[in-house]
Amino acid sequence: MKTISIVTLTVSAFAFMLGCFSLTSNPPVNYPVFMLVILGIVLGVLYFKARFSNNQAKWGLIVSAILGIAFAILLKSLPEYIQGLNIHGVIQRSLFSALFLLIISIPGLSYSIFYVLGATPWANDLSRYPVILFPIILIIAAYLVIIIRIIVGGVPLLNWSIISIPFKNESWYSEVWQNGWPVWAQNIVEQAGMRNYILGTLLLMGLTAVISLPIGVAVGIFVHEYAGKIFGGIIRFSTTALRAISGIILLITALNLTRIVGSDFPGTIINRIVDGFGYYPNGTLAIGRSSFLFASFFISLLVIPLIAQATEQGFKSMPRDIFEGSLAVGASREYSLTHISLPWSIPNIFTGLVLGCAEAAGSLTIIFLIAGTGQLGVNPLSETTSLSYLIFECRYGKEMGEGVVQTLMGSYQYAAALLLLLITICLTVLAMTMKKRISKRYKGT
Repeated sequence: MKTISIVTLTVSAFAFMLGCFSLTSNPPVNYPVFMLVILGIVLGVLYFKARFSNNQAKWGLIVSAILGIAFAILLKSLPEYIQGLNIHGVIQRSLFSALFLLIISIPGLSYSIFYVLGATPWANDLSRYPVILFPIILIIAAYLVIIIRIIVGGVPLLNWSIISIPFKNESWYSEVWQNGWPVWAQNIVEQAGMRNYILGTLLLMGLTAVISLPIGVAVGIFVHEYAGKIFGGIIRFSTTALRAISGIILLITALNLTRIVGSDFPGTIINRIVDGFGYYPNGTLAIGRSSFLFASFFISLLVIPLIAQATEQGFKSMPRDIFEGSLAVGASREYSLTHISLPWSIPNIFTGLVLGCAEAAGSLTIIFLIAGTGQLGVNPLSETTSLSYLIFECRYGKEMGEGVVQTLMGSYQYAAALLLLLITICLTVLAMTMKKRISKRYKGT
């Protein structure tokens, strides 16, 4: 019994590895078909062995065995590429190979572990681990593949020169003298660089924090201390609904506002604040697609609920006796809120703020139709840009009318992704470190 269980465990493990491999490549169909047949056979043998030896056979074994043979026959009959069924694309057969192998191999691992360990209640508990751990392992593996791809593609191209200079795609006319006569000459500057994209990402984070922090904290305090049960519930529902709004809806709203302002208030200060502006080297004014201040406002609509909920949870986490004790010794309600409850909630507020900054750093959905190259400068009233938008431009620059960006910066998309990843990691480390220090200072933990 133990021998066939070990054989089943080995075959299931090989089938599982082949299934994972099939998710990332296209192996010849004969390998998955052969493995499914072998796996179905050993599962069937294990079922009958368990049934006639100790009468502890599980019906899942024979079902898995039958499905293994059926999947092998179905996979063999499938064409290499599958299309139709209202699917706008072509599916490679390896996707079905991976699914079939994983569907059969994971139960195979569980059942074989159960019988290898003696078919005891303890073995039954341990046999569930493959089912529980598989989604976790798959997610970790997917993240590792993405991170390794970014590192391998980004590190060779990441250097100080590309980081320290801005992207430029400028063209202007200037008057020059030739043979004693003035003529107009066209000046063209094309330069690859990521400085303004990096500074734009940091500026988006900073402006989003400045806008969302006071509003979010105020909402959290008001809901917890002043709103009451009914009104507080309405505000909580509203903030949750605001958080649930699709970024596409916010993008369409922002895009329509920029068009309305551009058509109804051309050349005015409102136009410059909303659309952003800058100057070409010859002094010509250029109006952008949206300013950093305008884009940060819309990103803040998704960050404010985060900070509000974090603030409210921080206030709830403080023992009520501490607050009531402050009132009992004569402190006012406002004094107790600002000097006791608010410091206690700072770790939660800081965590919400850092999460919001990370969202601002990677927010592409809200800005990808209203951002630009950032070549006119980086300040609150200049045209919006960020590293996430650069990554988008490297892939879809021609479709967005930025073919020069794709030509000059297309090879740097992994370098931009690596920088964005490093910013996110730094924010995470900062959040963990600061939360620990602040908690130790105000809570003594």
